[in-house]
Amino acid sequence: MNMQQILGESGRTMSNMDRIIAAGMGSPMMSDNEPRMEDRSPANQMFSIDSMINNLMQEYDMVVRNQEFDRAQMIADKINMLDVQKSQIQAGMGNTQSIMGESGRTVSNTDRDEISRILDSISI
Repeated sequence: MNMQQILGESGRTMSNMDRIIAAGMGSPMMSDNEPRMEDRSPANQMFSIDSMINNLMQEYDMVVRNQEFDRAQMIADKINMLDVQKSQIQAGMGNTQSIMGESGRTVSNTDRDEISRILDSISI
């Protein structure tokens, strides 16, 4: 008895078109029950962005220690984009800090300047 008989399948493999369709189904059919970012309240969006920034900052520290400066710059760019998103949400909802009871600290312009200076001073 072969595998097709055991499984009761025709043995058909996925075509390239099937793969493309399946790949496109990934995001709308996520297995977790977490709502999409735009479906969350502004306070929850801010919390998620802060979490992403914190995780990226830890990753940034690690890649700088490993002297992976191109990757560090990519991470810094992601952090900057998240910071912009956070600022847009804050502008839309007023004083988020008092609502959330958090300091709302993100990467400051001074921090960004310092990161840039360090990256510029490193020669590979």
